Amino acid sequence: MHRPAQTEYNSVQNGYGRISRFNHWVTAAAFLIALGIGLVIGYGGLGEEQVFALYAWHMLFGAFVLAYGFWRVAWRMANGFPEPTAPRPRWQEAISKAVHVALLTIIVAMPVSGILMTISGGFDVILWGVILIPSIGEVGWLNRATGAVHGITPFAILGLLILHVGAALKHHFIDRDGTLVRMTSGRKGHS
Repeated sequence: MHRPAQTEYNSVQNGYGRISRFNHWVTAAAFLIALGIGLVIGYGGLGEEQVFALYAWHMLFGAFVLAYGFWRVAWRMANGFPEPTAPRPRWQEAISKAVHVALLTIIVAMPVSGILMTISGGFDVILWGVILIPSIGEVGWLNRATGAVHGITPFAILGLLILHVGAALKHHFIDRDGTLVRMTSGRKGHS
């Protein structure tokens, strides 16, 4: 297995470095805010004016997640993942990697689908009066496809987050193997 070179900021031997931890928590916070606002927009039963007001915030956090997400994904690809803190079954390792890859993919896919849904629905992507991306006009098939992705993916995300957080808590409270500690303090924890 290829191991990335050890760097000052992210040692695969010692756990997650400062930049990796910062990337994780900033992206998680921004993503959860955008997701929460999106769920309120979609299912909150709000009036049109309230929904319209929330769209600006949803798009702001979505744009941030996209921009920062590219950086985060590039950083993770360049630095790899630390080795597990303790031996675990192959199936657990496979699920862990699949969930991490899915979450990193979604960090980019959700905002991109939202942008494509907006511009193919005949609307500009506007943040506080500034047109960031102009509409491409109404493109029904693209709008339906990206709308489906943007509408269904939040529920997949919630499932992945439950797995991710549940596994972190299991490692911390049941296995006591230091997995969670690596993402909070950067220490490798105990094996």
